[in-house]
Amino acid sequence: MTDLSGLPDFASVSPSGTMFAPLGSGSFTVLPQQLALGTNADGTPKFTLELIQRFGDFTPAGQYAVLDLSLTGDFGLDAALTAARAQSAGATVAPIAIAGGFARLFPTAGEVTPASDALAPVELGLSGQDYARWTTRLSADAGELIKGAIAGGSLLLGARVEFDVAGVAPRVAATVDFQAAQLLSALLAGRPDRTMSISDVVAAFTGPPASFPLKIAGGAVPAGDFAAAVASRLFATYATLAPAPSVSDEPFVRFADPSQLGVAVTQWDLSQPAPGRRQYVLTLDILTGLRAWVAKNGLASLVRDLTVPMLQVGTHSIDFNANLPPNRQGVAVIGANVEVAANPPSRPSSISQTVTFEEPNDSGSLQFQLSPSEQLAYTLAGFAVVAVGPDVAEYQMPPRPHTDVWVQLGADDFPVAFAHVTAAPRLLALATLDVALTYTVGGRSERLRATLNAQTSGVALALPRTATGASLSITANAIDGGATLQLPPAAPARIDLDVTAFREFGPHRVAISASLRPGDHALFLDLAPEDGAAAGATPDRIFLTADQPSATWGYVASSPFHAGYRYRTSAAQSSAAGAWSAILSPFVPLALERDGTPAALVSAAT
Repeated sequence: MTDLSGLPDFASVSPSGTMFAPLGSGSFTVLPQQLALGTNADGTPKFTLELIQRFGDFTPAGQYAVLDLSLTGDFGLDAALTAARAQSAGATVAPIAIAGGFARLFPTAGEVTPASDALAPVELGLSGQDYARWTTRLSADAGELIKGAIAGGSLLLGARVEFDVAGVAPRVAATVDFQAAQLLSALLAGRPDRTMSISDVVAAFTGPPASFPLKIAGGAVPAGDFAAAVASRLFATYATLAPAPSVSDEPFVRFADPSQLGVAVTQWDLSQPAPGRRQYVLTLDILTGLRAWVAKNGLASLVRDLTVPMLQVGTHSIDFNANLPPNRQGVAVIGANVEVAANPPSRPSSISQTVTFEEPNDSGSLQFQLSPSEQLAYTLAGFAVVAVGPDVAEYQMPPRPHTDVWVQLGADDFPVAFAHVTAAPRLLALATLDVALTYTVGGRSERLRATLNAQTSGVALALPRTATGASLSITANAIDGGATLQLPPAAPARIDLDVTAFREFGPHRVAISASLRPGDHALFLDLAPEDGAAAGATPDRIFLTADQPSATWGYVASSPFHAGYRYRTSAAQSSAAGAWSAILSPFVPLALERDGTPAALVSAAT
């Protein structure tokens, strides 16, 4: 059974609909409020447009453009943390991960009609340093239109991103029985491309239960709750995100081919946790920022015109681009083996070549000399040489047929997965991070380690897809010599860390009580956060009485490494204030004796 612990629980969504509690333990996950064009550390937009012209070749293979840009998300993590702490003391928050998605451009005015390929949906790459990467090959005409739009022409463009996220489906007290082939055939009637909008799928399970293409057992369940529970499970089990027909449509999914599914009866207990999917759409304006950048720095800073020599007759060139994470560790070589089968009698031998990918470009090119009348057809198999200490092994994916002269490869095309850890600048201004990946392969236990700091904000630790028992540990060491914090072990995945990933950071509420008896004087207390007390800031003041011997005090820790607080008896109670206490933990109630001395004193490290 799949372990769903820590995944976003779609049954526990915030009132705003932008944050999910985890199933069991783990961080609350937050949807992006908006997406934006990524930037490098020097402020340069992560955007390039290459206009490629092969000298003397006026075919689409010789004249084309490549668009490449990265997207980042604005998640509002601090506000989300405050909302999460209101639900659960010690909660942490993190950006939600994209399971899959598509991006496309669209015109925002009718003066110019872009070429159709400029508006085509493109599958997002999810392996880069940023939240998503968008890379596509375009016709030369489409490239020139986009170039003109960036330079300030009349073409106005917006961008739309459709994505889905994986989590735990909502639950209701019901059980359903169905045959998958029969169920999908009923859903997809009149839809030969097997795509449906999200609302159409939900509508199929809303209304009188007798009309549903499945059998239901259990008590009465609100129609909307039942439909949401079934649809989410269907999306995770039998569907993948598909590009919507137009930019005005809601998200669509494409279901599996019913003819490829069995006739066995499947039973789902909808009251139990199960994998689910949700879909979202965001639009963004990339043109305004790019035009402002070009006005200041020139068009050549974003757009490159490349001319390459003409190929000899019968020579075919294939360009490769790989969407891989930066700062890869544990993989000595990664690339693809390309083979063109023999074509007797004109070419009795096969042709084999290898392209390898190196940072930062992760691109390459191969050329093949074929007979003049021969069409290009080849197989491609991604490979990786994994090196951990003295252990070196090569892994390869099964070969797949191709005919394209431009190939975009993603993480799924290679026989290694990556534990990709990134850290926000404000976290690395406070600490260094020790990252360790352990796994077992071929009976050997392997361990990879890396350190993140202000100069190295991310790392991708490679492991073979055949590895078992993989676990990722992350330790944060305060630069000022303060606390060392350990995050819970995690499965290898994309992990974006900020200070909000630590329960010590942010708002805290401490329950305070005193053993006061009738007739005792009120107990006046000064309280201050650890960093506030050290800086001499004006403390907060509370008082306890025999009638009201308890209170709750709240404060905000600006650093997870100095998250404690101090208290003292206030000068309002005696001629002079008492001495400040040792640093106390925000996760332990403060119990005091009648004179203000601690009944239990717990250090911040507890």
